[in-house]
Amino acid sequence: MQEFFERARRILAEQLDIDVDLIKMDTTFDEIEADSIDIVEMIMALEDIYDVEFPEEEQKDYETIGSLINDLYEFLKQSKNAE
Repeated sequence: MQEFFERARRILAEQLDIDVDLIKMDTTFDEIEADSIDIVEMIMALEDIYDVEFPEEEQKDYETIGSLINDLYEFLKQSKNAE
């Protein structure tokens, strides 16, 4: 989980051109001024890295980075166990 979070936060920090240390599990997307396009781009980058497709219909409005990361990580674990 920690490695997954580290990758996600590095991707997001690079996209937003901010210091990676500003992104913590309880950071809100508003705090770092990330919009829905930034979030989708981060998810797409993670899909490429992990060779998985996260279901769009299950995505909801996430308030914090951690809530999104937890859902994505749980899906990743389930999809890798299914192989």
